Amino acid sequence: MAPSEPSNATFRALDRPDLPVRRVPAGSSMVVQGAVGAEMYLLKRGRAEVRVHGAEVEEIGPGGIFGEMALIDQSTRSATVVAIEDCEIVALDEERFIQLIQDSPYFALDVMRALVVRLRAMNRRI
Repeated sequence: MAPSEPSNATFRALDRPDLPVRRVPAGSSMVVQGAVGAEMYLLKRGRAEVRVHGAEVEEIGPGGIFGEMALIDQSTRSATVVAIEDCEIVALDEERFIQLIQDSPYFALDVMRALVVRLRAMNRRI
């Protein structure tokens, strides 16, 4: 499956030196469907596969985000995201999420655009 477009969203607000980078080896699950989630992530380097009930639904490349749904609605993860090559990710908890929205209102718009791209892609599959 081809990498999804980050909906022209660059998420530059997350690419900051004060936000720690986590390294994730290929084959590792970064989030697991059904688990409680309190962070969203920016994929700085590498590629990841999004799986729903074991089926691949999306591929994320550098600059893409994942985990935003569970952060926003404080629910469980709707998908599993697996590193398909070594990755570097930046985690963002609710406090930082709110701070970024206040500091950079376009960040919220970029997150909404990414959600819309995913929703439209899922609608095409139905």
